[in-house]
Amino acid sequence: MNAHDPNKVFSPAKLGPITLPNRIIKAATSEGRSPEGKVTQALIDFHLGFIRGGVGMTTIAYCAISKEGFAAPGEILMVRENIDGLKKFTDTMHEAGGMASAQLGHAGPVATKQITGVQPLAPSNFRSPSSFQLCREIKREEIKQVINQFADAAEVAADAGFD
Repeated sequence: MNAHDPNKVFSPAKLGPITLPNRIIKAATSEGRSPEGKVTQALIDFHLGFIRGGVGMTTIAYCAISKEGFAAPGEILMVRENIDGLKKFTDTMHEAGGMASAQLGHAGPVATKQITGVQPLAPSNFRSPSSFQLCREIKREEIKQVINQFADAAEVAADAGFD
């Protein structure tokens, strides 16, 4: 198979330490199927449809690293308490022959107080052009906390079986 062969998209490919069944990856999209920050059957079924349709890897989104990091309603909260549902998600994708990735994030200035219950964080005090809310400058100790939340969320993702 030469480099310009259009069928190459259907052949396995190395991506870091893993081998994808093919080169088709469903990008992260905002599904809004997790009303309490937890994996639901509707979320699993949504992604399973892509795997059954031939996608090699699906990406679950948006996975907030903390409650303060939510960007919109219906997102996953990537914490240890949710690992059973996350594991059910990855097990289902693997059983169907696909792989699963997770988009970890903190909304920062995109967040709204109505969703998170707290004033959004940003590099400096300013009014967010997306939410029109006043964001407050993140403090140095909070930066370390957010870094640790990302690390914890990545560990949860690994423990739940994300590829």
